[in-house]
Amino acid sequence: MIAVAEQTETNEPVERIGFITIVDVPELGYAGGMLVVSPVGRPIEFHCTPPVRENRTQKILYGQTYRGFLFCDQIAASIVEKSKSRPQLLITDRSALLALDKITDLPVAMLCSLDQTENRVSGFEVGGEQVISHTENPQLLQRVKSACLEFTKSLPLVEPFERIQLAIEEAQSVAR
Repeated sequence: MIAVAEQTETNEPVERIGFITIVDVPELGYAGGMLVVSPVGRPIEFHCTPPVRENRTQKILYGQTYRGFLFCDQIAASIVEKSKSRPQLLITDRSALLALDKITDLPVAMLCSLDQTENRVSGFEVGGEQVISHTENPQLLQRVKSACLEFTKSLPLVEPFERIQLAIEEAQSVAR
């Protein structure tokens, strides 16, 4: 488990939002990226991993849970752990990363299309996008919603994921 400060249930505004995703890097594997931004979308911190290749033996052993293990436990957890400007909220666009809420005390929400919403999750619509979370805590969900509403006054929620994608592509082109 990632060592983290105890989560507070206050109504303080969220000052740092972490957008975290996994990017398929052709012929190399999967790279993770997290962009921590201010409520208006200005970058505070960025981390990405080198591409991680799928491991056939692990894939066999983990079975249907492999993708979650690779994306969440191996790639994303290491990025969150490196963060110096600790986000107060994580937003992802990958369903496997919703499980980050099991290994960190940060609230995790997923930006998704309406056809991706799952049963047994709390959610809301903001800026024309659907946001879901596994939290059943109404105060925490309201805090997530407030942070998303504040962010969408400046930018759409999908925009940081585009920046992460481009930054990872740039890092890979420099590395080659």
